[in-house]
Amino acid sequence: MRYTSDFIAAVKQRQTEIAMSLVRGECMTFEAYQRLVGTHAGLAEALEILNNLLEEPDENE
Repeated sequence: MRYTSDFIAAVKQRQTEIAMSLVRGECMTFEAYQRLVGTHAGLAEALEILNNLLEEPDENE
């Protein structure tokens, strides 16, 4: 479970970094903005998928 929590923490940290970058207006082009927003959305989706997998009952039980 340690690796899972480490992964979740790292993803959330990266999401925070991206959000702060967007808030500070660090994107010089619309393409850079789109890339960061897409990365943030992809990380959110990864967390959602992981959460769904962790909530599924174990088939071996």
